[in-house]
Amino acid sequence: WANVAALGRLTLATVPSTLPDRDRRAARQSIVDAADRYLDTQAGEPFGQPYAPPGGRYDWGSNHLIVQNAIVMARAYDFTKEPRYRDGVLESLDYLFGRNALNIAYVTGYGTVYAKNQHSRWFANQADPSLPHPPKGSLAGGPNSSLVDTVAQRMLEGCAPQTCYVDDIESFGTNEITINWNAALAELAAFVSEQ
Repeated sequence: WANVAALGRLTLATVPSTLPDRDRRAARQSIVDAADRYLDTQAGEPFGQPYAPPGGRYDWGSNHLIVQNAIVMARAYDFTKEPRYRDGVLESLDYLFGRNALNIAYVTGYGTVYAKNQHSRWFANQADPSLPHPPKGSLAGGPNSSLVDTVAQRMLEGCAPQTCYVDDIESFGTNEITINWNAALAELAAFVSEQ
């Protein structure tokens, strides 16, 4: 939500407009160029995610960054129909659904080991058994090297970057769910279902 330039570019490349000085081809080419960079990143990562943060330090909401990068690859596929972009999207989902250093699906309700106790005030079964767990299909924030909450600080000190995650309702820095992260996952799921 803090950086919306890519969203603006995706909109310029896909939505008809009468804006002056708009070059739709240039916007689309910049998205394809970015998708190529994400494919290069993905090829260098042992679990195939299109995300390799500077110094290996995973950011807050790292799973959302993976989803956003995969959306760029999805649009590159839409523009070019080159299968490598679609394949990159699918490999990105592999990471989110359990092919990662922790062998956990960050999307609730999928696989045999998945996030269950995401940080939420509504879906807070871990804190109050009278409340429900998060619904099937919600995305956890994922590894966060900064260890910003006390649970992560206590449980993850010295963690390797991709393992800086704990499925605990109090670990807002690693296990938060947000509408913007899940909206992006919904967009990506729609793309995949069309394939």
